Parts: sequence; structure tokens; C-alpha cells
Amino acid sequence: MVAAAAERDPAALAVGTPGPVPAVAETGCAAPEPGPLARVYEMSAPISKLEQALVPRAGEQGSGPADKSLAQALTFPAGPNLSEEDRAEAERRFAIIEPILKAGKGRRTELVQSAAAEFGLGRSTIYGWFAAFEKRGLAGLVRRDRADKGTSRRLSNAALEYILGTALPRLGIYGENSAKEIFRQYEDERQWRAAHAGKQLNEEDQKNYRRYLVNDGSLNPSAQLPKISYETCRRWFNRIPEPFRSYAREGEDAFHATQLPISHRDLEAINPMDILVLDHRMLDVMAMVRWKRTWRLVRPWLTGALDMRSRRWLGWVIVEQPSSDSIVSVLKQVFVKFGIPRAVLTDHGKDFRCVWLEGREQKVRTASRVGEFNDGLRGVFETVGVRVCHAIPKRARSKIIEPCFIAVAHFDRSLPWWCGHRPSTRPERFAALVERHEAWLKGDIQQPPFKTIEEIARLYEDFFTDLNERPHEGEGMIKVTPTGRAWACPNEVWERLIGGVERRVVSPQLLQFCFMKRKTLTVRNGEIHATFDGRTLHYRVPGEPLRLLELNGKTVELAFDPLDVGIGKVGAVYYQGRFLGLVHAVEPRRMGEDGFVADERDRRAGTKAVKKLIEQIHSQVHVPDPSERLARRLPVLPQRSEPPRPEVAVTVPAALLEAAKAREEERRPVEPVEIAVISPPKVEAEEDGHFQFWSTEK
Repeated sequence: MVAAAAERDPAALAVGTPGPVPAVAETGCAAPEPGPLARVYEMSAPISKLEQALVPRAGEQGSGPADKSLAQALTFPAGPNLSEEDRAEAERRFAIIEPILKAGKGRRTELVQSAAAEFGLGRSTIYGWFAAFEKRGLAGLVRRDRADKGTSRRLSNAALEYILGTALPRLGIYGENSAKEIFRQYEDERQWRAAHAGKQLNEEDQKNYRRYLVNDGSLNPSAQLPKISYETCRRWFNRIPEPFRSYAREGEDAFHATQLPISHRDLEAINPMDILVLDHRMLDVMAMVRWKRTWRLVRPWLTGALDMRSRRWLGWVIVEQPSSDSIVSVLKQVFVKFGIPRAVLTDHGKDFRCVWLEGREQKVRTASRVGEFNDGLRGVFETVGVRVCHAIPKRARSKIIEPCFIAVAHFDRSLPWWCGHRPSTRPERFAALVERHEAWLKGDIQQPPFKTIEEIARLYEDFFTDLNERPHEGEGMIKVTPTGRAWACPNEVWERLIGGVERRVVSPQLLQFCFMKRKTLTVRNGEIHATFDGRTLHYRVPGEPLRLLELNGKTVELAFDPLDVGIGKVGAVYYQGRFLGLVHAVEPRRMGEDGFVADERDRRAGTKAVKKLIEQIHSQVHVPDPSERLARRLPVLPQRSEPPRPEVAVTVPAALLEAAKAREEERRPVEPVEIAVISPPKVEAEEDGHFQFWSTEK
């Protein structure tokens, strides 16, 4: 039955639907009104098409409704309806018309009459099925959905665009709004637009609302916002695609970490000692180090080296401060015990990119810093023939050693000197340890509460030895057991594979210098992750690696053929019972190939498209800032006055009344009193015949 359909349309066998997809899958649902701008919410539209929709066409005017609508951002993907029930019905109808398809034109009338009598159908019904299959394949044998499915019959484009603009924070203008706050702002905006309907806007408002203006400078009637309920606002707010909300509300780092596709390494294609991963980590414990004539507390650092293939820790060192010295100490351990790796993967830290390790020239200074290597020790990696690779900056996933640090963090937490990775996570018991440490420094107690850094180093020596014997989950870490499969420990994988690897050695002197079955899955990072027989595959749309980016966080169905020799390599994706397209499992990236470059190019394209779209929304959809919104509300607020109320005297204690009366008496001004001035009597002085220079008589 299905095989016959495949003869007529090979694509029908591959994906369960005819090759030609109806135009609705490309254009999406019809907008509730003319003038659409960009299909942000249309999941089936690739971001590249969204970006194209934002570019005005030649001859478009800057004012008035655009030819594309931001409101279509809230529409669901459109495609042929092929749910499980529809597919069963399509197969039943196909079984009826299958003999007619195989027969020649001369026998069709006879076969139609026979089928109509056998199945109790009208001949026109069978002819209709036959014509629909000839035109649209299996999808033509099921009922079509209505053309406006997924669009709002209540909300206009302007309303959807305002919800979209308010939900995406704009730097320096307004921040992150909750659904309730968006609804309140929507009501304020609706009342403001209604009050200004048919009126010419001022220059500032014309600039802000130029998207909705008509020739006389007033608002287009289509710019008015309908009255809606909070539930309607919240429902359409939740339909904003997760990538846009993540970028605008959480930031670019969160967007990169949770939305964009990830490069997946083919770890089984490499051998032990092919790639050595180096990195630092600050431990979450406190240790004592000697400082002058006393002891001070520090958080030690771990510098470790991990074999990428087996996940075995090959070298480590615990130091007070990480540097190129600690890196060299770890490298010496690896070089002496296991040989020279073919490549080293590090981050972009200055200690990993130092002249000594990589042999690159730096700016010449008149005096070298303390601990800096001289020219004779530069270029160790180049000397021993080790290729250096640097991870993508600020991308923790680019270093496979980062997940392995989780086990170290768990061990830190089990120690009595655990201090947390930041002060806010520090346990209460840690303060008591610090107090005991201060008492020990004063000589009040005999035993120190903390260990020295040397004792901590010996403790972690035993821990890493034990860690290499623990089962490790990950790519290439599966082993076969008598009862099935299990996770192998790093030492087991190392012993199984290292025998076929040459040991590259140098002299010690030089070292000194030197898809039909369906699975319900969730789209993450623009990919669909599915596991088959313990092997995880990562699906993307061929030719459109960012096609699934807009479905991040959404649940889809992956259809595949379990009898296919290349199981899971090709699949079909269905979203809400509707076919979206074919996906292919991407090959894991191998070190040195251009696949990493292509992935990074796609990530940048996705970031650029989302960022540009958000900027376009911010520039075309005006959302009043808090001050403007409050200024609009004040003139329309109802005038209120305090209603008259009867006054009742409050009974107070007599002592308080007497005190108030006494205080009033004290403050009362004193009446003036006339003061009489009494002059002393004059005393006659006797003449003695002498001149008195200092005499007071006049």
C-alpha cells in the first residue's frame, strides 16, 4: 500500500507525506489584517527568512504599515496535517483507491463502481479521493486545516506587536516585564491610542509611532488595540519563541549556552594520548600556607591534565596560585609517565599562551617579571612536536574537562574544610572553623582546624587515583558485560585502547628544556537529541542548520525507520501532528576538521539574526518608558477629594493635659515691667590747690 504510493512519489515513503509541500508551509497562516513585517513567532520560518522579512523592499515608504508583520511571530508552523489518526485514515482511503491507481484508464469506471458497492461509498467520493491523491499525495486524503489556524481572531497585528515589543527588554529604556505588567501596560497603551484616534500626533509621537501613521500624521485605525483579558495576554506572551526571550531577557551568554547548536566531538574516532586537555580550577576548600611568620588561609588551585578519549586524569598538581609553573609540572608528569601527546587543548589564559609553552613572541620589556621564563626555555610544545589548540573563549562546552570538574566539586563538598564556591554558599560551620584557626594562632588550642596545602595535595592525590577507577558516563565510555552494557571507568578504556597507540617519547634531558517509529523529544540548542542503542545522535535540517532554533524548548516527534541499516541517520520531524521537514544526524566533529568552523559560523549567524530582529522590534514598536507612561496617566486620573467625616475628640490622660497646659504657660510671653533708674548722690571734692590730671570732675 505505502510502497505503491512511493512508486508515484518517492518522498512519501521517506517522510509519510508527498514531496511537494503546500504553500501554507512556506507562508504560514494568513495574518488577521494586511501589513505584516517579520515572522518572529512562525516556527516553520527559518531565521534567515525572518531577517529577509525585516529588510524593506525597494520603493517602500518609511511611514505607514509595512508589508510584513511582527504579529506573525505568534503563529504556529503550517504544514500538512498528518497526525497518527489522520495517517491511519489516509492509509485506509489509499487502500480503497490503490487498485484504481494501478489499473489503466479503461478499467477505472468499473473499479470505482466495484469499490463503491463494496465499501458503501459514493462514486463521487472515490473520484474525489483519487483526484486529491493525484494532486497532493497522502496528505490529500485527509481533511485540511482551516487557513487561519494558529492565528488570533481577537487580536490585531498591532496588539500582537505591542505584546512582543513589551516582552523584550530594551537596553536603557525599559527592563524585563512580567505577563501582568505587560497586561497593565497594554491597557494603558490601548487607552492612549483610543484617546488619540483621528488626532494629529506631535513630532515626538510621530517619530515613535511612524509605523502606524497615515498621511495626516494621525494613527492608522489598524493601530488601535482591542480590549483583551489578562489570560489572552499571558497566552500570547508565552508563545514568544524561547530564543528571543532568552537573548533579550537573559543576555547573550545565556543565549549561547541554551539556544544555539553545539559542536559534538566524535570521541570514538580518536585514541588515547591524541589530545590532552589542560585547565585550572579553584577548589572549594580552605588550606593553610606559610606567610611570613604565621599561617594564612587560601583556596588552593588545581591544575589538571585529562586524556580526551578515556577521560583519565593523567597529571595534576595543587598549588596556591595557578601559573605556567603548575602547567609545566603537570606536563612533566604526563610526558614522563605516558609519553608525548599529539595535541593539547587549552583555554585562552595567559599562562597557557605564554611564550615558554607556545614559543610566540611578545612585547619586549627592559626587565622581566618575577617567574617569567627566559628565551632558552621557550616553545616547549613546538620543541616536542605537540600541536596546540585553544578552546572558544567563554564557552565551557568547548573543553571536555569542565564536566569532569563536577566530580571534584562533589569531593570538595564532602570535606570538613568546604567553604563553598562563593561567600553566599558558605556553610555556617565554616565560621566556627575560622574562629578555631584564630585561637590556634594565638596558642589557645593545640591542633589546627585546617590542613596545610601539602596535606591537601596528598589527599587529592588519593582522590584522583580513585576517580580513575569510577565508572564514567559519556561518549565512548560503554563496555559490554555478561548482563548487558555498563559504563566503563577511565582506566578500563585506557587499558583497552592504549595498546595500539605508539608511545612518543623524548629524552629526559630534552624534557627539562623543553527515523517511522516515533519518539517524543524536546528541541535543545537548535537540535534534536535522540539515543539509539546507547548512542546519541544530533539532528539538524540539512542546508538550514538553524531551522530548528525557533523550536527550542518545544516538544516534537521524530519519526525514523528502525529497520534502516543506518538507524536514525535520517528522520522526519512533526510538531503538533504537522510535518515540518526532514532532519539528518550530523556527524560528530573531529579535531582539525572544518566542521567546528561551520558550526561557529552558524552560531554567529543565528546570534546576528536574533539580535538584528530584536533591534528592529525595538526601533519600530514604541513602548513608553515608565516616566512617559506615568505622565500619560496623571491627566486622566479621576479627581478625588477627601470626604467629610464627623470629628470625635480623643480622650487623653489628665497628666498629659496638665503637662501640655504647663508647657503652654512656659511659652507665654512675660509682660514688660518698668524699671526705675536711681542715680547715686554727688560728692563734693575738696580743693587742695594741686592740679589733678586724672580727675573725674568736669
